[in-house]
Amino acid sequence: MNFWRYFVFLGSLAVAMLMVGACGSAGDVSFPQVSSSTTLPSMPNPAEYFAPNNGWIQVGGLTLDLVFTCYAPGAGAGAGAGDLVAVGVGKHPVSGRAVKALIQGFLGRPYVGVMLGDEVVYEAALEDPLEVYMHNDKITAGAIRWQEDVDLKSGEGESAGFGALFVDCPSYQSGLPDGY
Repeated sequence: MNFWRYFVFLGSLAVAMLMVGACGSAGDVSFPQVSSSTTLPSMPNPAEYFAPNNGWIQVGGLTLDLVFTCYAPGAGAGAGAGDLVAVGVGKHPVSGRAVKALIQGFLGRPYVGVMLGDEVVYEAALEDPLEVYMHNDKITAGAIRWQEDVDLKSGEGESAGFGALFVDCPSYQSGLPDGY
């Protein structure tokens, strides 16, 4: 029995030596020379790929992971106690274009919209009830019926499917976002 193991070992060793011999000797290995004038490719900014998101918005089968800033508007600009605003930014997972989202949780006037670049792409259906909840610094809304290309006069738009949203607000900015 041991004879066969020894025979297989020697056969394997011979094959390995033949393969090494076919590849050439160690003297044939060459490495590219790098001089001080060689320009190396720049490394991507890790923050672009590993930025900690604190929320997501789902539109149909698309999920957008975003970095949200939460605002506690207080009594300014028509807001009341318990009202909230969250603004999210990120990148579209397929196109890589900039994505911005606005969540407004004003009592009686909730709104959720998503922009791709500078164009409003998705909005919660204006004629459907929209409930934005805040509990333990978490903003949620479910069963959102999304529309594309909403006509503000008629409130009609093309269906973009159903979805939901979630935002974790570990801290708040006071007032409202710039340009609000």
